[in-house]
This record gives sequence, structure tokens and C-alpha cells, in this order.
Amino acid sequence: MSEKFFIVSGGTGGHIIPARCLAANLSSKGHQVFFFGDEKVTSYCQAEDGFKTTVIGASQLKKSFPSLALAALKISVGIVQSLYFLLKFKPKYVVAFGGYATFPMLVASRITKTKILLHEQNSHLGKVNRVFAKFAKKIALSFPATSGIEIGDLVKTSFTGNPVRPEIAALHEISYQIPSNEEILFMPDNRMGYDVLLASDFIQEEKKLNFFKILVLGGSGGAKIFSEILPKSFFNLSDSTKERIQVIQQCRAELVKETFEQYKSYNINIVVDSFFKDIPELLREVHLVIARAGSSSISEFCAAKKPMILIPFAAAADDHQIKNARYLEENGAAIVLKEDDFSINSVNEILKNLLEDESRLKALSKSAGNLAILDATENLARLLND
Repeated sequence: MSEKFFIVSGGTGGHIIPARCLAANLSSKGHQVFFFGDEKVTSYCQAEDGFKTTVIGASQLKKSFPSLALAALKISVGIVQSLYFLLKFKPKYVVAFGGYATFPMLVASRITKTKILLHEQNSHLGKVNRVFAKFAKKIALSFPATSGIEIGDLVKTSFTGNPVRPEIAALHEISYQIPSNEEILFMPDNRMGYDVLLASDFIQEEKKLNFFKILVLGGSGGAKIFSEILPKSFFNLSDSTKERIQVIQQCRAELVKETFEQYKSYNINIVVDSFFKDIPELLREVHLVIARAGSSSISEFCAAKKPMILIPFAAAADDHQIKNARYLEENGAAIVLKEDDFSINSVNEILKNLLEDESRLKALSKSAGNLAILDATENLARLLND
């Protein structure tokens, strides 16, 4: 039987991506799904997703009085908007994925007595989820041990895992392979047009290195510290090792040129951009990931069975990124460096050891794959059946 569900998320891709996975799942089953959030949801959801996306008022609270007053106004508008939609459509559940963008809808859900399901992506319950945990009917967890939950609310919890995009979950079926040092022969396509005949049109063989690919992701905005430290971390690798490496790095737009030039000065094959749309394809091809420790990102890395070097964001609320990363480290799926220890020499030492230790890379890959919860979206959808 078709039901109505409200999904609310926003703020960052880490909140929005798992919410979108659930929305698409419910929509594919014939349910009527309404997706709400701040302006950022429009960057992640498309018309072809099969559900309607609506932006409602929301804001983080600021310290200065003018900013605080404006935030309060936006939140008040969001609450009124949420009340309107809740009273008009009367959904079976409001499913909230944490963060400031969910606050107005959750307040309105309490006023209208609409059932609430909270999903927590991180290993520590976020602030908004902590506020509403006592009012929620159910709380879905991405980590088997999640801190910050009141004892009285533990009975509401279910370990579902964190939803990942289907195209990334599919990568779990691909075995992890270290590239050989052999060169690959391929036939280049050099035609410039149908009416142009070039000497190169007569079959030529060219050689292409089978790169060991390292993907560097610094969160949705690209981490400045990655651009400062990582290029220099390759300084004393042997020339033969450098020839076999390709780094694919996301960084801030204003740092793209500088980051590229630093890598080139150390003779590293480098691809730099401020945003990569093809993350699933990149994850298919790479052999090592260097990244922050946001839950949605590491859930995808585990699904793709990629070895990880994680540098948790030190300013993350409640130290949730370090808690996320330590869980992977304790289970043999990642090497973790705190920001205070993230230096040229420390990263260089880790890289040298990993690049020379195929068995360690394969062990990290296997452990990451073992932690993947590939049916997290379906687990979460089942909680909405009552």
C-alpha cells in the first residue's frame, strides 16, 4: 500500500546522500515521498529521482546578534512552512538525517504529533538528533556503538548502517587488485575527422603506465591542509615509484593551480579539480584513498573496499570524525592520523611503507569490505513499515 513519507536533510553531502538513497528507495516502491531541506539539497537531488524536493527555511545559529536574529527568522519561517506541509499531506513518518536543516521540520512534527524516525550517520549522536531523540519513535544508527544516546532512548535504536549510493555499493563485487608494474599497450584513436587521413591512422602502438592511483578527498569543500601538506609528502620517493603513482585530488577552487604546480615540481602525475562528479567511477579505479572521516564518505570507501588514510577534521562537532575513524582503525580498515600529527614526514613515512607492502594494502581492503553494510537503505526502509 502506498504511503506518504517526509524526508528532511541538508547542510552537507554527508547528511543529504543517505537521505536521498532512502527517498529513492521508497519512491521506487510506489510511496509518495517529499524531500525537504535547505538550499544545498538542490545540488544533490534531480527531477528524475522520482520525488519532489522543497527548500524550507533553516539556518545555523550564529554568535553575533544580527546573524542570530536572521537565523531565528529563517528557522521560524521554516517551522511555519513545515507545519503547512505536515497538515496538508499528513505523512506516516518524518525521517530526519540530523543537522541544523532538520530542526524546523522536527519542531513542526512535535506540534502535529507526527511520528519521527531519526537517522544518525556518525558514531556520536549529533546535536539536533540529541534534542529530538526523546520524542522520536525510532533511532537508526550507522555504527554498532554510538555514543551520546540517553539510556532511556537505547530501546528505540536499531543498527541499520549508513545508506550508500547503489552505484557505489555495486563496487563491492569487484576484487581489490594492486596494479602491476608492466606497461599497457593500447591503440590510440587519433582521427581528427572523417575526411582527414593522418599517418597516425595507420595502426600504432603506444605505451601507458599502469598507475597506482591515490584519491584525495577533503570533504565537500576540499581541505586546505591537504593542499599544503600532501604534495610535499612525495618528495623523497624513488623516481621509479613516482612514475607509477597518479594522484587525483579534490581541493578548493582557489588552490587548484598551486596544488597542481606543487605536485608537478616533485614529478608526480596529478589530476586536480575543485569538484569531481564521477566519484563512483573514481572509486572503481583507485587503489588508496586519503580523506577526512565523515560517515557517508567512509561508508562509501568501505563499500568499494578501498584502503584508507584518514585525517579526521579536528573541529568536527563532538569529535565525531575522530570517533568514526577510530572505529575503522580498530577494525583494521584504515590508518588514522590526527590533524596535530598530520605532517609532511608522517605522511611520507606512511606512503613509503604502504607502497612497498602489497599485503598490508590488501588487508586494509579486506577489512574495509567486511565493515560495509550494503543493505543499509533497505534496513532503514523496513523501520517505516509499522
